[in-house]
Amino acid sequence: MEYQVYKYRWAVVALFWTVIFAYGANWFALSPMLKTFEEQFAVPAWEGHLLISLIGIFVVFFAWPAGTLIDKKGPKLSITIGALFMALGFGIRPWLLDSFASLLLSSVIAGIGLAWILVAMGPQMLRWFPKKQASLPVGIAASGLFIGFGTGSLLMPIINAATSQTNGQTGFLIFGVIAILSFILWVILAKDSPKTPPEEQIKVEPMKFVAGMKKVFTSKNAFLYPIVGFLIVGITLVISSFIHSLYSTTAVIKEQGGYIAGLLLYGCAIGAFTAPFIMKKIGLKKITLAAVSGAIVLWLVLFGLFAMNSYDVTSISWIVTALVAFLFGVCFQASWPLALYSQETEDGVTGANVGISASLYISVSNIGAAVLPVIFPILFVTSLANFIAIFAGLVVCLLIWAIVKRK
Repeated sequence: MEYQVYKYRWAVVALFWTVIFAYGANWFALSPMLKTFEEQFAVPAWEGHLLISLIGIFVVFFAWPAGTLIDKKGPKLSITIGALFMALGFGIRPWLLDSFASLLLSSVIAGIGLAWILVAMGPQMLRWFPKKQASLPVGIAASGLFIGFGTGSLLMPIINAATSQTNGQTGFLIFGVIAILSFILWVILAKDSPKTPPEEQIKVEPMKFVAGMKKVFTSKNAFLYPIVGFLIVGITLVISSFIHSLYSTTAVIKEQGGYIAGLLLYGCAIGAFTAPFIMKKIGLKKITLAAVSGAIVLWLVLFGLFAMNSYDVTSISWIVTALVAFLFGVCFQASWPLALYSQETEDGVTGANVGISASLYISVSNIGAAVLPVIFPILFVTSLANFIAIFAGLVVCLLIWAIVKRK
């Protein structure tokens, strides 16, 4: 059989990137608005965090059926289902700002879609790229989510200031339109797979869920990668609102706090994008240990800047804080696409159960997204406690990568 790598593979990457960017931007547009909605609707912090963490809860429920659908029908259908719910949930949100319950409803509708998109990311890239080259498109695709995170978090305070709005309606409308357009582009232009595969692929029958999962866990590493995803995704959501709460005492500081949080999330995007390049040069072990070690050091620097009360809106000190936050994001997020790629290319994972393997990683990652933003305000009331808890999570990630062994 003839094998061929098509130029259109990069169009598929770009279309997927647009969808995942739209989702990330709409999701994290809520982050700088949490305090506003908590005060407006008189709800406690943990309940307000449900607006963003509830999306992660739905991933847990739908990641498994998404993985099964991908193995049977292909990744494009799964992404289409997810993008449809994204367009519906975020598209109607600008008209659901009058009550906390209606806002939560938009998160529920959009949240149904995330699993169908995320779980399909790796399998969609593997349809178009040889296995050994798939880490790069996976990294590019993952960067769209985090660039979306940064864009939503950064632009919402700016749009609100420009429109003199406190409920963010114009910002939510702009991001909602982006979600709808990305869905339309994906449906019309994306292709599930090329006419001929990029490399020899053994024809296999899709496995049943339990059999596929047993095969995944024949590798001990399969127990470790999801923990990395759990911590990184959960801590990302915690930090996105934690940074805003640190810098929210005045209107000027709140806007600059938005820049800091946004740049941190843009750093996450750069880390997710560049890590696969670097991995190909120096190997998985070196890049993951270096990146997580760097994140630990930079987190301690951020804590030092905060503890010394060095933040001054009239000087460049807040720019220094923003720069350190950006570099922290680069190091912190590098592990996420590498752990996903490793999960999908471990011993025991084949074309018959790659969707199931991806669903395991994505669902556990988003348990972190669902749980950590809710329990952190309850367990760690002070800023110091939050700094320490996040530091502990980073140390756990470092220890996990230290014990991972791949052939």
